[in-house]
Amino acid sequence: MGRRLKGARRLKLSSLRSLRKGPGLLSPPSASPVPTPTVSRTLLGNFEESLLRGRFAPSGHIEGFTAEIGASGSYCPQHVTLPVTVTFFDVSEQNAPAPFLGVVDLNPLGRKGYSVPKVGTIQVTLFNPNQTVVKMFLVTFDFSDMPAAHMTFLRHRLFLVPVGEEGNASPTRRLLCYLLHLRFRSSRSGRLSLHGDIRLLFSRRSLELDTGLPYELQAVTEAPHNPRYSPLP
Repeated sequence: MGRRLKGARRLKLSSLRSLRKGPGLLSPPSASPVPTPTVSRTLLGNFEESLLRGRFAPSGHIEGFTAEIGASGSYCPQHVTLPVTVTFFDVSEQNAPAPFLGVVDLNPLGRKGYSVPKVGTIQVTLFNPNQTVVKMFLVTFDFSDMPAAHMTFLRHRLFLVPVGEEGNASPTRRLLCYLLHLRFRSSRSGRLSLHGDIRLLFSRRSLELDTGLPYELQAVTEAPHNPRYSPLP
């Protein structure tokens, strides 16, 4: 598992190109300059939050995407496959690559959502309409101290950074390629589950980056602080 997680965080740029295969999602790769500060921040901050919260009017929809969800830890819940509602946006006025928003509705699984162990790994695999893998996300978590009847979230980002700068790359040198937003809730009995929906962001131009320079994929996972957990309403 350790080797798998390390490999998921440090993919070569050539691996990204292999995930582009399959029509209906991404156009062929095109030559692009080294990422500028404007492009590298296009899916960060308020813009990122606005996309996740649906504050931009979508330009269109793409049907046929699915996501396979699984988890491992003290027990391994059965994997489930659910449809993904994918929309894209025209944000040319922001000098930004056209982003895609994917939403996986977990309500079909029932009120309890998708049950997961309190410590482990979440796996979310996104498939395009041709059932080709777009991206497999692996996110480790530890909510062993989460009280009953509380909630929290994890936001997992994957950046392209120059080789050798993984630990200290400035924001102007990082290009956000993928984002995964997971919401967790503990029941009154303390059982943990994914609930509500799963949201994903990915950008066409970020995946078409082909500068000829050595880049690697860096994973960053963030959670709320002060407080880390909030009581259920």
